[in-house]
Amino acid sequence: MSNIVNIAKNFTALGEGPHWDDTKQKLLFVDIDESKIHRFDYATSNFADPISLPDPTVGAVVPREKGGLVAAASHRYLSIDEESGQMQTLATVTENVKCRFNDGKCDPRGRFWAGTMGLETAPGIPLPKQGELFSLGTDLTVRRHLADIDISNGIAWTQDASRMFYIDTLEYNIRCFKYDVDTGAISEPKVVVTFDSEKHKKPDGHCIDTDGNLWVAMYGLGGILKVDTTKGEIVEKLKISDSALRTTSCCFGGPNLDELFVTSARYKQAELDKGVELGESGSLFKVTGLGVRGLPATPFKG
Repeated sequence: MSNIVNIAKNFTALGEGPHWDDTKQKLLFVDIDESKIHRFDYATSNFADPISLPDPTVGAVVPREKGGLVAAASHRYLSIDEESGQMQTLATVTENVKCRFNDGKCDPRGRFWAGTMGLETAPGIPLPKQGELFSLGTDLTVRRHLADIDISNGIAWTQDASRMFYIDTLEYNIRCFKYDVDTGAISEPKVVVTFDSEKHKKPDGHCIDTDGNLWVAMYGLGGILKVDTTKGEIVEKLKISDSALRTTSCCFGGPNLDELFVTSARYKQAELDKGVELGESGSLFKVTGLGVRGLPATPFKG
């Protein structure tokens, strides 16, 4: 029997990109709209002071193997010294002012993959086909892999690193690519599961467990769908909250990597003015008792 705990109620305007730092036993995640990086200490259940970025938005953050953090913010990758607060641009990926970085994470060799999306005209509705998918290599070179994306989102690799799963939200599916872990090249895309936009809402960030199943946060559903990628079937629905419908992403963490952390987006002031209840929107949740474990997340190795 699973158990859901609200760790931080109404905490983020647009929570995203949870990453479990296995070395420090801390959860990293971002608030895109407020351009902040949050750090949750598992042992103490305390949050460190947020790191505010000068960029208008931040889409993803990962620890750096040699120390500090690396974030995908607005249109650039930047390094962050947690002690001094010093920041340095590692690479700028595009000059397109109609887009911004969204979700991202590192592949098993420590390349930092992150994608962009068009600026939103309303929550979850971006300017069309403005996004691209990039990777930052360990030598700090940028490579573009995909273009004409609406909302670049969930990304994950199988345990043997032979396949990569990827979501462009408004395609309402998950694609699987053959992955060359030595070169970081993707090929042979294939749709493994398709979602019903009315029933399931919008696929957002996701993570993978040791059985190869994906746990997909569904924006608008207030829950997570477990997908068996070998059968291409939704095998479980995990309801997170009836009042935090904009579930955005998830990752496995905790000492045994068997706890699922889930981020969400808070309802906008304009919506609250129209009578929408704030509820648990924008909260950070933790789910235990799922009976599965996740794979360790890889830091950036550049």
